[in-house]
Amino acid sequence: MKLNSKHIDQLYAFTEQHFVEWYDLQTELVDHLANGIEEQWTEQPELSFKTALNREFKKFGVMGFSTVVEERTKALNKRYWRMIWKLYKSYFKLPKILITIVLILFYHQMLSLSMSYHIYWIMIPTLTAAFGLPWYVLIKEQKRLRRIKQATGKKWLFDQTISQLGGMVHLMNFGIFLQALYQMPENWSSWMSILLSVLIVLFFILMYLAIFKISPQLRLTMKKQYPEYRIS
Repeated sequence: MKLNSKHIDQLYAFTEQHFVEWYDLQTELVDHLANGIEEQWTEQPELSFKTALNREFKKFGVMGFSTVVEERTKALNKRYWRMIWKLYKSYFKLPKILITIVLILFYHQMLSLSMSYHIYWIMIPTLTAAFGLPWYVLIKEQKRLRRIKQATGKKWLFDQTISQLGGMVHLMNFGIFLQALYQMPENWSSWMSILLSVLIVLFFILMYLAIFKISPQLRLTMKKQYPEYRIS
């Protein structure tokens, strides 16, 4: 015995009732539940749909679908970071590695010049940008996701991972440490200045690749997997 379209609709509604609001994850769960119900019907064709569904749902344990949501989110974040590191490593080849070195030297020179006045002149704008960029991306992406939800009635866990840059938006929490900057010495050693310049430049390259390279690639992949998915 096979499930009909009405049963499938009921399964989608069931996953949503149990706090799975993302269509891509709903689809995976519906496929899993449907296969399990059909297997039960093969052995016990007299079972009602509701009974078979409840039996299948109990297999997810007391936490229900929440464990699946957590595991799927972690898996998507890992996939996002694998793509970032792959692109990040391939980025450091000629001539881009020369451009990176020039940027590091330029920023180091800016730090050196600012020390003649006050180290905060360059550090505060830098940290503000590092703190504010994830905020900007998150706000912009949330607006885009609301437009997609209004147009299609669907939300996507995949899209949520992209909007949060694979978890990089949590860097916004570093903003609470800005006050510690005022307690640091105004004149840093040369090695400290060079190290900071390297880290700052590499961080902004990472953000650039995540926002302008990885996220668009993942959306195209999503579009191929789910034709009903809207990129914007």
